[in-house]
Amino acid sequence: MTQASKSKKDPSRTAVAEPEQAVNVSASTTAATTAATTASTTASTTGAARTALQSLLRTALPDAELRDLDAGAMSSLLGRAHDLWGLGLRHLRHEVRFEDGGALALYADRSRIGSAQDTPEALAAAYAGLQAQDEQGRSAWAVLPEGHRLSLEPGMRQLRVLIEDARDFETTWAAAGHALFTRTGRQGEALWYEAYRAAPGRELVQDAAWEVVERIKDRSLRRELQRRAEEKGILGALLGARGGGVEAAMQRSPSLHFTVNAAVLRTTERSLDTWKALQKEALGTLEAAQQAQVERLVALLGTPGSRR
Repeated sequence: MTQASKSKKDPSRTAVAEPEQAVNVSASTTAATTAATTASTTASTTGAARTALQSLLRTALPDAELRDLDAGAMSSLLGRAHDLWGLGLRHLRHEVRFEDGGALALYADRSRIGSAQDTPEALAAAYAGLQAQDEQGRSAWAVLPEGHRLSLEPGMRQLRVLIEDARDFETTWAAAGHALFTRTGRQGEALWYEAYRAAPGRELVQDAAWEVVERIKDRSLRRELQRRAEEKGILGALLGARGGGVEAAMQRSPSLHFTVNAAVLRTTERSLDTWKALQKEALGTLEAAQQAQVERLVALLGTPGSRR
């Protein structure tokens, strides 16, 4: 065999190599397409989950913005929301975790509560399963472990000693008038004060419905709705005038299932005067937050006869 014949390509080897190369290219293209589709789907799921969680958190934190936040930052916002929801679950650690596929899940002490995209009603029911309430609706759970809770004596002497000198402690609930209850304590370096007043969603909606009717300038329409309210209740009268779309929106709204019932404020100072300022601020915060949520429901209910 000549050198020239040795250097010729083997046709059979070429015929085999070309199909193998084509298969490899096709497999690479398919893998790249699949990866791109998965990434796109994950991003879409995460975006929807952030939107759902943001709507939930805004029932307590109207300015909450979750864009580009990591799980730790979202967990911090969830903890702040629990301070205001007043579900009595401050003894638990609340977390937001990313799951496969880009979903966001809510956890309490490593137990999965549900997905951020679950209905507000389902999430509220899941949290309700963790609650323990006394006959007045207050949380029976202590914030601190067993052995730190005590009842305050009349006057300020005992409280001053606790604030200025004590380590971890927590007081039992004390009535403050007008269906308001308070408790205070120290955990580590943080002195906290909690004000609680129950504001069930159904009652808030009723308040908002009356507020809508009272703001109607058309006297004849206002009188007509007040007349219907005697038969159907104020909410039934208003929803009847607004149409089924508003009622459906109300059922989907987190504001019906997650309401502001409490305000918790903290300081690291050991001063009775600072505690008194904290007390005043907490009461003002709760009052303003509860009024603001009524206003949000008023906006959701709208005005009869208006287009939304």
